[in-house]
Amino acid sequence: MVRLCMVPICLRSAVVVVAVLAGGVVAAEPRPGLATGAWQLESLRLHDGRRLEGLVVEPTAAGDDRDPTAPPPGRMMELITWAPISAARIAAIEPLPAAEHALLAKRVDEFRNRRGRQHAAETAVTLVRDDEDEAWRYAGRWFAMRSTADPSLTRKAVVLLEQVFAALEALVPLPPAPGEGSAPPLLVTLCGTAAEYRGVQTTLGIAADHLAFYVPARGQLVAGSDLPAMIEQERIAADSLALTEREIADRDRSFEVDVRRLAGDLEKQGIPAGKRAEVVHAARSRWQRERDEMLAEVVAARRDNAAHVADARRAFAARLTHEAWHAYANRRLVATGRQPLPLWLDEGLAQVFETAPLEAGELRLDAPDPVRLKALEKLLAGRDAPPLVDLLRAGQSQFLIGHAGGRKASQQSYLMAWGLAFHLAVLEPVLTPASLAAICEPVDGADESARVVDFERLVGMPIAEFDAAWRRRMLTLRTR
Repeated sequence: MVRLCMVPICLRSAVVVVAVLAGGVVAAEPRPGLATGAWQLESLRLHDGRRLEGLVVEPTAAGDDRDPTAPPPGRMMELITWAPISAARIAAIEPLPAAEHALLAKRVDEFRNRRGRQHAAETAVTLVRDDEDEAWRYAGRWFAMRSTADPSLTRKAVVLLEQVFAALEALVPLPPAPGEGSAPPLLVTLCGTAAEYRGVQTTLGIAADHLAFYVPARGQLVAGSDLPAMIEQERIAADSLALTEREIADRDRSFEVDVRRLAGDLEKQGIPAGKRAEVVHAARSRWQRERDEMLAEVVAARRDNAAHVADARRAFAARLTHEAWHAYANRRLVATGRQPLPLWLDEGLAQVFETAPLEAGELRLDAPDPVRLKALEKLLAGRDAPPLVDLLRAGQSQFLIGHAGGRKASQQSYLMAWGLAFHLAVLEPVLTPASLAAICEPVDGADESARVVDFERLVGMPIAEFDAAWRRRMLTLRTR
């Protein structure tokens, strides 16, 4: 841990603003394993004892972005901008050197303007096709895409994959495979319908429940999504809900006419004024309850529909990231003279990366996925969890749902692989770009026993001893 000295400075009457980056960002320290490199932050100490970390800037005329909620590690990062702080309240400031301050300011600016930059990046994507019946085409540094999806989804997928590949290269800068420069580019096929996606699977002889898959032998990443259909369904539902709201408003206006007519009829019948008022009040209250219930249902339906689309977007992005890792690792490591990553490690890291927030061009590894962690804890606390040595020796069939063990065994293998990879990459890091490359070096006579020996060399202890320690750690690990 790098210690920062508290350096008092002379302050004029000017005030400062501290922009705090929340979400697990801490003071600078060497990056362990594959964990995300921490941003170097400036700090400010107040006379009341509070210490703020972030970017110290002069106040501007622009409005402040204020959000008092700091999300925990593993959640999307948010920017918290403090109101101007009087110099009289400041005890000391620890500024960064000019170069580091400029880098931090650039990162904060990129994060603050991420939505505008994302839109600009998507708009800048050039898609071409020869006629309206052909698929859209895109060619970039990392891949070439062929897409029958609508242009909006295609551009989003292009930008996401470009960002993920760039982030992976920065996070895990694996050496290029021999002859990689002359290898054909990764081909990404984006299917616009679920039927087309199933058809591609049939053609390739692959049965996958997932939204995407990677075929190493073909250098092809195939993805399918029901997002266009879901978005269209949401639009149709939104039109229907808007119509319902107009009908409720029309009925609300006509109700006043009806209630006045009711009051007149009661008066003609000789009903006393007090009784008439009671009947009218009851009718109005009943309608108001019905109206509020119907409007609440409209609001809930609109919220649920938006949530379904948002969940589908997140699932699609997560799976693309998952398969992007497979493609990145395979194309960087697998070539003449190199072996693929062990299956447990390849699948484990793919899951770690798919749940890592992608922010300011970085994949942030700072917390375990709470859903997977809960499921893994349940597995390890029971009697069904296989020993880690079985996972190290596992072949492709153990991760496939269609093999003899079925869905349960496949889910167990994925959970164990995720927990082991997260442990080795982040918790007690031994995985580094160099160690990943070393794992793929050719070994004469490699077999299942050699995989165990390699693992023991990686973690520095016998597999049985590591297995017991790993289980204890995962059972006591808590999401933050």
